[in-house]
Amino acid sequence: MKKITLIAITCVASHILFAQRLHLNVLGGISNYGGDLQDKGFTFHQSKPAIALGMSYEISDKFFLRSEYSFTKLGADDAQSKIYSHYLRNLNFKTVLQELNLLAEYDILNNYTHQLTPYVFAGVGVFKYSPYTYDSTGKKAYLVGLHTEGQNLSAYPDRQQYNKTQINIPVGAGIKVALSDDVKIAAELGFRNLFTDYLDDVSTNYPDLSLLGPRAAYLSYRGDELKPSVPFPGEGAIRGNPKVKDNYYFLMLRLTYRLPFKTGYSTSNTHNGNTHRGCPPVKL
Repeated sequence: MKKITLIAITCVASHILFAQRLHLNVLGGISNYGGDLQDKGFTFHQSKPAIALGMSYEISDKFFLRSEYSFTKLGADDAQSKIYSHYLRNLNFKTVLQELNLLAEYDILNNYTHQLTPYVFAGVGVFKYSPYTYDSTGKKAYLVGLHTEGQNLSAYPDRQQYNKTQINIPVGAGIKVALSDDVKIAAELGFRNLFTDYLDDVSTNYPDLSLLGPRAAYLSYRGDELKPSVPFPGEGAIRGNPKVKDNYYFLMLRLTYRLPFKTGYSTSNTHNGNTHRGCPPVKL
């Protein structure tokens, strides 16, 4: 009885171990942001390089769980805008952005029997950012905590300070090509839906600059740096659009490598291009 139990445990453990299919993902491409300092919702203008590294767990031939760490920079500048009111506003920002996500990926076709397949993915992520700018002397200024729109001031109770670490909802799609069962390449476009409108530190209307600190007031409105200088339009004038949240997105190439699992057992079979190990032979 003990030997039968041992066989059963060994068989189950063997199947659990070797049914696990781990893939290493390396990604590189570009990122961009959509928000108040961009003329278009989707554009390659002012895009930045992006990299990512992660793993996929193959639940079935068509369904995967992915987790990746991404690193990029985002930014935009009103000086490059073709919208005249944006140009007169004269704001700009940059930020280093880091993201860790968990995604579910589904292949439309079985990539083990079809060399090319479209796929879709969605999930949840957490990202960290901290928008900054440079003043006219070239000095760097982090914008979080300056309250450039009157955040956390009693005069504007509806404007709260934003957090530098937040949740996002990634969604996207791509095309995957199998070079072999173990090596695949893909091109994908992934959007990040956000719950903040302050990725760029711009969201709503101008506050009363006299209520801000000197540096916050200086960085809240920068049209007066232009030549000729543009006068401050006054409290309540439009600075951004709070009705639409910011977002960012990636256009990436992905290289995927299926990690080998070595075993001393020789028993195996192949199904749909996948090798599955069987239970080790046990003598009764």
